[in-house]
Amino acid sequence: MISDSSIKWIENLAEQDGLILAGKLPNLDISRTREEVLAISTTLFMREVKTQWLSLSKLFNSRMKEPSLCISWGEMADRPDNFFLERNSVRLVISSSRSGTIQIKCEKPSLDTSSRTSTVFSGVLEARFSSFDEVTWYFLEKPITVDQFSRYYLTEFLQSSRAFDRLF
Repeated sequence: MISDSSIKWIENLAEQDGLILAGKLPNLDISRTREEVLAISTTLFMREVKTQWLSLSKLFNSRMKEPSLCISWGEMADRPDNFFLERNSVRLVISSSRSGTIQIKCEKPSLDTSSRTSTVFSGVLEARFSSFDEVTWYFLEKPITVDQFSRYYLTEFLQSSRAFDRLF
């Protein structure tokens, strides 16, 4: 099966080749093609993360006897691939505002009245081109998978939301 990114890649090359034959483009613009591959890779990675986190949250919730310990989730209205998890007033937001970068931010209500929230932890995933222009995702300079990312940050979120619940 051909991946979505490979399909987009070949469509772009065919379009550019047609423009070269028509005299409208001097040669292949590989950087343009790479940007499109990066954009597609970011969208696909975010969707995979979202699907996995939704499944893991549902599984976690099915094992909880106390409803207050369950995880709720939602999507960002302006960007449906961006999403958040909530538990005990702690919110974990996973978002991408540009191709090749995914931000993770966990916030809780601030005890200080001057601001609404305070950051518990945050992180950034970055995409890089590897061999043959394949996109690989990195966290702290190390390549990662969706599984690794999910296990690490879901654990951090559960720890933070449980600890926060005990403060009240």
